Amino acid sequence: MQQKYKIEELIAKLLSENISLEEKNILTAWFNDNAENKAYFNQLRNIWQAAHPVFNPDEIDVKMAELKVKERINTKSRSLKPVLIWWQRVAAIIVLPLMLATGYLFYNQSSKPVVIAFQEIISPLGVTSKVDLPDGSIVWLNSGSRLKYPVVFANTERNVYLSGEAFFKVHSDKKHPFVVETKNVNVRATGTQFNVEAYANDTITAVTLLVGKVDVSIYGNPKEKLQPNQRVVLNSLSGTYKIIQTNARLWTEWKDGILAFRDEPLEDVFKRIGRTFNVDIEVKDPVVSHQLYRATFEGESLDEILRLLKMSAPIQYKRIGREKNDENKFTKDKIEVYKAK
Repeated sequence: MQQKYKIEELIAKLLSENISLEEKNILTAWFNDNAENKAYFNQLRNIWQAAHPVFNPDEIDVKMAELKVKERINTKSRSLKPVLIWWQRVAAIIVLPLMLATGYLFYNQSSKPVVIAFQEIISPLGVTSKVDLPDGSIVWLNSGSRLKYPVVFANTERNVYLSGEAFFKVHSDKKHPFVVETKNVNVRATGTQFNVEAYANDTITAVTLLVGKVDVSIYGNPKEKLQPNQRVVLNSLSGTYKIIQTNARLWTEWKDGILAFRDEPLEDVFKRIGRTFNVDIEVKDPVVSHQLYRATFEGESLDEILRLLKMSAPIQYKRIGREKNDENKFTKDKIEVYKAK
């Protein structure tokens, strides 16, 4: 137990940028020792981030904080005695005040349901973000996406909530399934890699499996089981879906800055390009919208991509530029696409 106290102290010092080189080397060796240590570190780091503003360890009166905690717990029923024991076990130099800030979210009056603290990550338009989850799973968020997840996962399932697009690399844990919830589709996995497209303003929701296996539930109906290189696509307008064979990497390479298109309608191509570069692209001609297109772009600028599209597809385009709206704010850049004359 003393070793655990020491590690928590070192994590606190690292997060408060008050750690020596020797202490940092000890913590690094512990972190790299096994997956459990990494998951525990992520949990403490997430609690730290959720408890803003960050506490300065040098300014913490641990004795006074502990006295307040005991006083608060003593006002409750004796059934909460284990809470005090648990608290004393984790009362390292920084964990104690963090629990003062967030503990009420987990230990409420026995007559009330437990409330879980959540953290929400937003990836701004034109930006992709990488998120480390408390269980060791990794998520890449595409432009304009939101991911909500608990600071500490429950004992049964690891539930996260997505609006937008994300690639999930799920830490293997068969006893605690990992569940991605979206508006129309839920994905259940134990340890695998898959992509989910679920933008709120899109009529298409899709799940593409790269590695392993997942169960996909659509509108709460019985689960469809996906195999690697399978993709389930739901059209919310018609309420129908289909499962197709595909090259899954084409749908996941966006996280590496690659835009790959294989026989996709130009309307969808421009939609993905628009999200990547934070620009509104409107296809004005239905014939152009349904034209299929194949290409791979890696590292090209928006202007270069538009130039290449104009050379290889029957289109022309016009830049509208930014305009002031009624709220006196500038809109995004806008591009209109037409059929080539």
